[in-house]
Amino acid sequence: MGYKILLVDDSPELLNAYVTFLQSTTPYEIRVASSARAALEIVRSWRPDVVVTDVMMPDMNGLELITHMRSELPPPLPAIVAMSGFPDFEREARRRGAQVFQAKPIDTDELVALIESLLENREPPDHLRANAQARRQAVSERAAAAVTSTLARRPHFAEVARLGTRLLSRYFADADAALFLMGKGRLQVFASSGERWPVEAQLEGMLGYALDVVVSGSTLIVPDLAALPSGTSRASVPDLRLLAAVPVRLLDGTAIGALVLADRRPVPFDVHDLGILEYIAARQGEIFSGVEGARMLQGAGTLLPESWRYCLGREIEHLGPGQSLLLALASLPTGNGPTIPVPSPEEMESLERAIGGLVERLPPRTALGRLTSETIAVYSLVTSAEAGERALLSLIASLEHPPGRACVAMLSTTGVCPTDGGAALLEIVQWILATAMSRGPATALCARLDPAAVDLRLAAG
Repeated sequence: MGYKILLVDDSPELLNAYVTFLQSTTPYEIRVASSARAALEIVRSWRPDVVVTDVMMPDMNGLELITHMRSELPPPLPAIVAMSGFPDFEREARRRGAQVFQAKPIDTDELVALIESLLENREPPDHLRANAQARRQAVSERAAAAVTSTLARRPHFAEVARLGTRLLSRYFADADAALFLMGKGRLQVFASSGERWPVEAQLEGMLGYALDVVVSGSTLIVPDLAALPSGTSRASVPDLRLLAAVPVRLLDGTAIGALVLADRRPVPFDVHDLGILEYIAARQGEIFSGVEGARMLQGAGTLLPESWRYCLGREIEHLGPGQSLLLALASLPTGNGPTIPVPSPEEMESLERAIGGLVERLPPRTALGRLTSETIAVYSLVTSAEAGERALLSLIASLEHPPGRACVAMLSTTGVCPTDGGAALLEIVQWILATAMSRGPATALCARLDPAAVDLRLAAG
């Protein structure tokens, strides 16, 4: 009974749930890996009896893991289970050597039954596939009900969501952004950043990936779609390279849709970028769960204070060589601009105009937030500090009504990696803003922070 089981999935929540159940109900020795590369190292030295792997994982996907195991390991080979919410992968997974393809979602009892069937050299129970389909249907029904309820309470939410995807697209340097939600008994585009993904469209290739995220409840990052095998949905999105998708969940954990980001360029996308995408999806989930006052934007393109601070912290962790972080505060009192939630069609038109104009002026990797009723905050990641400073000053000036009176404080930092989420940097900028305001209207002050190493031998001399 000393069988060894390896579970491979990039979702830590899913792995924890599986491990906790298997360790408490079975005599098996369990190990886990959060990536295919880590799994391959474990397989080479530990030699499990069964490997249960997710298909869609970043860096190396589950299909590639199967190929490496089949080609590198001497017999006897482990029994392999490939799992995905996307049925197109079944044929390819079996061709590469998986004994079983299991559709997601699957509960813990069924996972045990599946493993036991492989260890006993018999076919998996017939009900596993049917149960997965039933769960998919239940998820669809709950999701559709949540969407309907939200739209009834907030009739302009669909338009606001579309504007939100435009801002998200601009933030990630004009990548395509879309919110897929269950509606009319199917998963479809609810809001998107452009005409490439029309609203209510069922985009066959993208739909498969979005559905995989919804039914599995886990995130998906494909750094390069061109590396996926032929015969999968890659053929439906031949011009896309990067694909990242995260589930949009209700407060009870039910996934009702997916927030998707895609790019035709092979641009880098890491865990810090994923964190921002997941944060935005979580705020969307709060809205659909009916949380009072839940929203992502505070006005025409300005994030709520906690959202702006969160994204700033992720970007500071993300800061790489050759990049500078610009942090600016401006004394801009709250005007009579459009608010969210939107109370009327007229306000909706005003919001669309405001965000449309903002998108045209907003540099990539730049976020606006209103920290107080009197203060606008901006951060931007740039490669040229001087050019970035000019761009932010121009952006702030465009927000003034009437123009020419705001005080501005700006801090440019290079080579600084604070661990406090940027709180200390923000405190410095607040002090600079107070100094600017003490000098009168239309004062702008800028400080640059570029640490240099000090030779301690000089000090000792």
